[in-house]
Amino acid sequence: MDEILEAALLFWLPLAVIPLGVWFSQSKSSTFGARLGIISSLIGLGFVLSSPWTVPDSPSSAVGHLFGFILGPSILMLVGLFKVAYSGNVPVGRLPSSDRNFGAILFALGILWLSLMHWWEITPTLNSGELNPYWLIFLPNFLLSLSSISMAAGLAMIVYGDSRDKESKYLFGMSLFSILFLLCAMNFDSSNIESTEFRKYVWLSIADIIGIAIGSILAIFSFASVIFVYEKSLPKPKSIPAPTEEELSRVSRIIKENIGGEK
Repeated sequence: MDEILEAALLFWLPLAVIPLGVWFSQSKSSTFGARLGIISSLIGLGFVLSSPWTVPDSPSSAVGHLFGFILGPSILMLVGLFKVAYSGNVPVGRLPSSDRNFGAILFALGILWLSLMHWWEITPTLNSGELNPYWLIFLPNFLLSLSSISMAAGLAMIVYGDSRDKESKYLFGMSLFSILFLLCAMNFDSSNIESTEFRKYVWLSIADIIGIAIGSILAIFSFASVIFVYEKSLPKPKSIPAPTEEELSRVSRIIKENIGGEK
């Protein structure tokens, strides 16, 4: 089989099936559709994770290789963040207050896992012995995004939340741990990555995030401008004429007949 076709069938098609399956799994009207979506997502994920063996010669296999390494710590940290955020005074989907500490533990385990992957001998390396190039892209972006989300969520809880001080402190702590991890990686070499090289990828990640933020702001501004210009160009709606004496007397008669009460 052609190498490009093999990668398309054994990697890219299963990768596309994952979000499609997640979408079907949210179906409330059909139990069969929801189950089919879950099964499809799991099968697609299995193909993506097995890509280092199914398409070892394709550059795409490096993505599946990285997924296999980061799936565990990423799930731990995101679930921990969710449990902390929803363990307080929220109107919908409130979790027990005990989940706050449990979420913090999950987040700490995820940070520890990533730390071992970065500084110990379990850094994602390909069969050729080279470092997975996507690892240096994922780690800075993930830590920066996680820190920003935690900080923003904590501030939002203080400004808009009601009795959310405890959760906001936990989220600020998560943001701080993410930043400390990043600073340590930027200043201390690991067994596979020099701090100077990692620092370069951190600055590139910051530039990416700033670019995404500016692009998002410009997109929202452009959309709002188009709506504003369109609404402004519309003619003013015509006012209906005032009711005539005949119409007023008819309305009064109907009101008397229906809500006048019994004598």
